[in-house]
Amino acid sequence: MLSPQEIIGQKVWVTAPPDPHYPDLQPAKIKAELTQPTSPPWFFALYIDPPRSIATAGQWISLYEAQLAVLQDPVLELEAEYEDELNFS
Repeated sequence: MLSPQEIIGQKVWVTAPPDPHYPDLQPAKIKAELTQPTSPPWFFALYIDPPRSIATAGQWISLYEAQLAVLQDPVLELEAEYEDELNFS
């Protein structure tokens, strides 16, 4: 798997936990940058441009969750470059 040094600074998609103030909304996939303000095994996924319904700045995730996010849900440069064209809503 990946070391913490390889994970820090990566941009990934994370699923934000549902907000109790908005029970009808589905959990959202949000772009986040992985940081490590504390020692391993915890990382902080700092949200990048979250929707207004998300009240927090990010979420704490474990080393395992961070590794899975980097391997399975990375933010691809193509997505960032053509995000407006890919938004069909």
